[in-house]
Amino acid sequence: METYYLIDFENVNNDGIANIECMTKTDHIHIFSTQNATNIRSDVFWLNGDIKSHLVPARKQSLDMHLVSYLGHLLGINGKECSYVIISKDKDYDNIVKFWKEEGYPNISRKEKLPGSVKQSNPNGVKATNTTVQETQKTKQLQAVNSIISTGLSYTLSGSDRCDLNLYVQHALTDNYSYTIGEANRICKFVIAHCNEDRMLSGLYNDIRSEFPNHYEKVYSDVKEILCEFVGDRKQDKKRESQVRSFFGRYFKKKIYTECKEDIIDAILSGKTKLQVNNNLMQIFSDGSIVSHIYKTIQPLIKDLPGK
Repeated sequence: METYYLIDFENVNNDGIANIECMTKTDHIHIFSTQNATNIRSDVFWLNGDIKSHLVPARKQSLDMHLVSYLGHLLGINGKECSYVIISKDKDYDNIVKFWKEEGYPNISRKEKLPGSVKQSNPNGVKATNTTVQETQKTKQLQAVNSIISTGLSYTLSGSDRCDLNLYVQHALTDNYSYTIGEANRICKFVIAHCNEDRMLSGLYNDIRSEFPNHYEKVYSDVKEILCEFVGDRKQDKKRESQVRSFFGRYFKKKIYTECKEDIIDAILSGKTKLQVNNNLMQIFSDGSIVSHIYKTIQPLIKDLPGK
């Protein structure tokens, strides 16, 4: 029987999918997560099988509603001959299970984790050697790096975002890793082609291996380091933008400011020095007194920038 598992990842996290390696060809996994819980094990998407992730808005009951809605979608497509399992510790789902059973769908249930158990490779109880421990630590580190990249690029990148990513990777490859412009262009083409895919790293790895068969492992490792740096920088940029927007909302409520909200925010974010911020504001307002007021008000935001 075909079985569809709907994972409330925000509720069960990686413990709920610990046995995902045990899935069979008749199992179909749908993992629902929000921006508050996107640290899905990166190796999950390297497994063979039907595994899909669904990123939903982080609002109250948002994940529950999306999961239940998708359950109805699956029921409409696949009917009563399939099995459906909600993976969550939230007992509120039991009401949904009861409802559909009363509607004539008997093969619906809720469990707290995927069924099955992963076999441990430790024959005869032999203790793990130092080499085994090191390999385990290395695997965990690799999974952590993959998770950072996958999480950081798990949202659909807009055209300008992809342009930023392309320039970032290209400059890093040529300036810091000594790749030729031609090599950097080919690598960037692969990065952009896969950046919005659920299994970005898998597709990127395959393309790099095909393009650079003699040293693909080094190229792939270099690209992953650059992507980690990009995700870190991007995270800091998002944090600063959020800080600036919150500050603007508190201190600039008059119409003269709200009408130019995005221009003022961009002036602050794009300024790399205090002088640049001031000059950016001067391009928006010809009245020096307005610029002076804004500049004095935003001092907490630009105190760490170079200049006076």
